Amino acid sequence: MSSTAPPTPPTTKPRPIPGRIGAVLRVVATLITHARHFAATVGTRVNAPEFATGAVLFGTYDLPTIRLRVQRGMLRALALQEYLLARAARGCNLRFAWPQRVELQPHHRPPAKPAPAKPSAPRRPRRPEPAVLDQDDPRAFRIPTPEELAAEVRRRPIGRTITYICMDLGLAPGLCEGDFWCRVEKILSHYGGSLSRLYKVRERREVSFLRERDRDPDTWHINWRDLRPSTVRIALGCRFGEPPPPIVPS
Repeated sequence: MSSTAPPTPPTTKPRPIPGRIGAVLRVVATLITHARHFAATVGTRVNAPEFATGAVLFGTYDLPTIRLRVQRGMLRALALQEYLLARAARGCNLRFAWPQRVELQPHHRPPAKPAPAKPSAPRRPRRPEPAVLDQDDPRAFRIPTPEELAAEVRRRPIGRTITYICMDLGLAPGLCEGDFWCRVEKILSHYGGSLSRLYKVRERREVSFLRERDRDPDTWHINWRDLRPSTVRIALGCRFGEPPPPIVPS
């Protein structure tokens, strides 16, 4: 009596990653790679004069503060990456969050809702986002838990999460290679991000950075506005969007 091999179960092909999610995932992966390389090498470059070009985006020369912000940005990017991969596995793509451009006429507006019979309970105020706070605020040093990060990523528009990641990683157009900033800017505009908030936080950190330099006259001669690629590579290890160089063991 011959034995027959059990039938092999049909193999299911993994779902292809939808195009919009794929574009965001590529940007997120680049940000994670940059954050990991910067966190691993920042201790070797913090004393270089060129480091001011990158430090101004963090608002300080203080290494523990910079490392904390980079760690928070990387954790947030990892949570976003996990969310996007899970969404792609379900076959769901992203929807654009276009701003409303046409004002609705009165006859187009939905009817007004009746006033509630009882006053609703007061909402508990939301915890402020640490990425937008100055380092003088103790709440700026808080790192959300993995559960909180996962909940924030699910609740917030994708572009807003990218905005907070950019704040924590100290990303700015002049620090990017090629068209990487254009790709980031497109994600912010398509998926509910805020360029204005990003620039406001950058301006506030610049003021804090200059105030810190005023207390240390030895830094007055350093040109912190030098955005030449060679200077950015000394400050950050590589420009955003560039493959980072290998880490040389000390």
